[in-house]
Amino acid sequence: MRNLKASLSILFVITGIASGEVARAGTLSLDGDWNFLADPAAKLTLNDLASAANVRPTRVPSSWQQQFTDLRDYAGVAWYWRSATVEALSSEQVALLRFGAVDYRADVYVNGQKAGSHDGGYLPFEFDVTSLLRAGENQIAVRVVDASARLKEVEGIKYDEIPHGKQNWYVETSGLWQSVSLEIRPRMHLRFVHISAGMDGKFKIQAAVQNVTVDLPIAETLRLKASMTDPDGKEVWSGAAELKRDQSNYEIAGSIANPRLWWTHNPALHKLHVYLPTGDAQDYRFGFRTFETRGGKFYLNGYVIYLRAPLDQDFYPDTIYTPSSYEYLKKEMQQAKALGFNMMRCHIKVPDPRYLEAADEVGLLVWYEIPNWDKLTEDAKRRGRETLAGMVERDWNHPSLVVVSVINESWGADLKNPNDSSQRDWLKTAYQEAKKTVPGWLVVDNSACCDNFHMATDIADFHQYNAIPDNAADFDRFVEDMARRPGWLFSPFNDGAPRGDEPLVLSEFGNWGLPRLEPDKPWWFERPFGYEQKITLPAGVEQRFSDYGLNSLFASYNDLADATQAHQIRALKFEIESIRLRPQLEGYVITEFTDLNWEANGVLDMWRRPKSYATELARLQQDDVLIARAERRNLTAGEKGQASIAFSHYSREALDGARVVWVIEGTEIKGSLPLPAVSTGGVANVGLAEFIAPAVASPTRRVLRARLTQGNQIRAETYLEFFFYPKKVLDLPPPVSFHDPSGRLRRLVNDMRARNYLEPTGKESFPVLIASTFDDRVKQALEQGGRVILLTADKQTIAPGLEIVPRAGSFLDGNWISSYLWIRKDQEPFKSIGFETLPGFEVQSVAPRAVVQGLKPEDYGDVLSGIFYGWIHSGVGTLVQAKAGKGKLLICTYSLGTTYGTDPYGTYLLDALVRYIVAGPTPRLEIPL
Repeated sequence: MRNLKASLSILFVITGIASGEVARAGTLSLDGDWNFLADPAAKLTLNDLASAANVRPTRVPSSWQQQFTDLRDYAGVAWYWRSATVEALSSEQVALLRFGAVDYRADVYVNGQKAGSHDGGYLPFEFDVTSLLRAGENQIAVRVVDASARLKEVEGIKYDEIPHGKQNWYVETSGLWQSVSLEIRPRMHLRFVHISAGMDGKFKIQAAVQNVTVDLPIAETLRLKASMTDPDGKEVWSGAAELKRDQSNYEIAGSIANPRLWWTHNPALHKLHVYLPTGDAQDYRFGFRTFETRGGKFYLNGYVIYLRAPLDQDFYPDTIYTPSSYEYLKKEMQQAKALGFNMMRCHIKVPDPRYLEAADEVGLLVWYEIPNWDKLTEDAKRRGRETLAGMVERDWNHPSLVVVSVINESWGADLKNPNDSSQRDWLKTAYQEAKKTVPGWLVVDNSACCDNFHMATDIADFHQYNAIPDNAADFDRFVEDMARRPGWLFSPFNDGAPRGDEPLVLSEFGNWGLPRLEPDKPWWFERPFGYEQKITLPAGVEQRFSDYGLNSLFASYNDLADATQAHQIRALKFEIESIRLRPQLEGYVITEFTDLNWEANGVLDMWRRPKSYATELARLQQDDVLIARAERRNLTAGEKGQASIAFSHYSREALDGARVVWVIEGTEIKGSLPLPAVSTGGVANVGLAEFIAPAVASPTRRVLRARLTQGNQIRAETYLEFFFYPKKVLDLPPPVSFHDPSGRLRRLVNDMRARNYLEPTGKESFPVLIASTFDDRVKQALEQGGRVILLTADKQTIAPGLEIVPRAGSFLDGNWISSYLWIRKDQEPFKSIGFETLPGFEVQSVAPRAVVQGLKPEDYGDVLSGIFYGWIHSGVGTLVQAKAGKGKLLICTYSLGTTYGTDPYGTYLLDALVRYIVAGPTPRLEIPL
């Protein structure tokens, strides 16, 4: 390939003491075309580049994984180079070669001489290249070295010990992934400026000046000067500090009266202009705001605030780690705001600085995190400290930024060793050091999950994932337990330091909703998580859609995707309302903001398209939320039903005279309740919406809709689905007998006898046996032509390769990679109770606790109900019919043994199974006995 050179002329000269405008014009972007060459053998030298083969053009900023499909998994050494033409510098100028971020090690050369070396993949660095530049053409080269999850060590860089975040989950990032520039500045120039500004109008400016000199030919005292303008551009303050020889750091304090504060609903941004007598000047946007915690609550500018955030992995569909533009970032922040979020949790990544600029402007708080390493060593500790220090230096002025985490889910630290407290001690010390490094920010030591915990923290947060509705009760119990501030939030070794007033936040929960797809699939479609976990592989989803018989239930994959998104919002609604019911919890983080490659739990898809429920999610995520809950959603006509109504109040609205009015749509049932007094930051128990379940001709879904009204205004609203069933007396149902060696059907026997199920007489053509175990007695009944309903959640083998497997304790529970229960809703035995192909809370009480594994694609005509996971993987049955001997077998893993007679759905389903086993069609699937 032709050896390409990117050439650029810098057509300006800065002499003497330049004005601020001219100094800013001295920043020249080196983004654009560079030469690139991978060096797997790591043998190339700088002198080899001019004659090297296989040189390719690349665009900066970008990673080589983004640019080159054949290097998607490449780690090791690569070279970048380009030329730049400059005119001669004056003696009062310096040239600074600045990199926004290079992952991971960068050795930088100018005109064959080494300018410097930098380790670290996320933060800016610069080298003074004044002495290396010459008038005319200059050659700039960068040798990049990066390790990966596959190539663990390269030239002493150990992947396990460097901050890398979740690159190994999705795709690695290597190279010049942020902007590069050449800055021609006065020799004495600003290195950085920080401003801290509170709601009281007081502020402190801290400025670091490089190459301080007081020998310039100016008569007056030399000063560092600063001025401040309000959001309308009006100057509201100015001040100065005297420059002193050999002093680099300066501080100016001041105040303004009644500043316009930075709020999430009104993000007022001021501008700070700082300049030196050499003409070097910089502008910084900032906001007056105070973010703090008191008594277990968060406060923004003195007012309580409920945190609502998505987990944002900050990856992009085409550009991976590098956002395509500021406008792109701003638009996605506006989308987040429109969905009701007031915070972004940028997950174990230091984002592009434009990310924080967009959050400042749009009005979103930001919680971000040090990218994780995998193994805690002295090098890992040092790199963590250096990364946090660099984050602070770069990002201090952003009013959006309020929380930083040290580690996540104890990744990179072993906190659980009962015989070694050293890593727990390190975490506690790291928290204390971070508090000194970031005064005014909140610090989370370890965003905890599962069996790990906190040591010392400003926020007591935790993660919990559950399949909903399958494990909705587990989620509710977890939230209730967390609201009690349990001991498991902190170290069980009595070496933690809980204060007792840390705000409680459920900082990860969520569920999947598959995206709609276009015919042309993206590059990541062939890539599962961790290279081996095939359950996460998107590729082949349309074939599996056909193989698992889902094409007989949905017109297309996209129709199925829509159904999974409806399932997702049903789950999110339950979870958000469960959290908001507990006044002790002060915020939550939904996993996640966008789908990311194989991970489909975003509220936007990978391409930033809102999922189908955007309007409903936005209604859920408000300062004031009305909540309706019911212990029982399935009711038989004539039964007493009720919904408890609660109100979570975090707005500043006065709600005098407000009432909750409710109605069950499609009926005459309605009522109203007065809103009791509730202070901002509290939850009010409004009362019960009580009713008698209406008479219905067939199982019917009805929606209870509730609105909080004040005069003619609707302040909040919610809904709750109920399912009503006719009273049904069975006339001469088929006789049934029971075989229950496991003892799990004891209650069922009495309940079915009470509903007129008689013992068989022995004269039946198709005797029905309900069994809890597939054993010789069952096989004998099948051999003789019997009809067997196997009700079980116990592990057992039905035939070689065909097994019943409990869901608990493995991915089959659907808690992480979401599970989707499906039914053939237009066919028996579900025809009368098939409300949705992917059922909702009508099945909560009877949700299958086991699955039938080992089914082949050709068997799916006899799968009457099943479950798939994520991208239609691991298809399993929950109701499977089969021929066996001369008889017929229904394998049912629904929880019907304990719900029959009390839960109408379970009762209807088992009655339907008895009818179906007698009169249903003959299965094609045959099980050998």
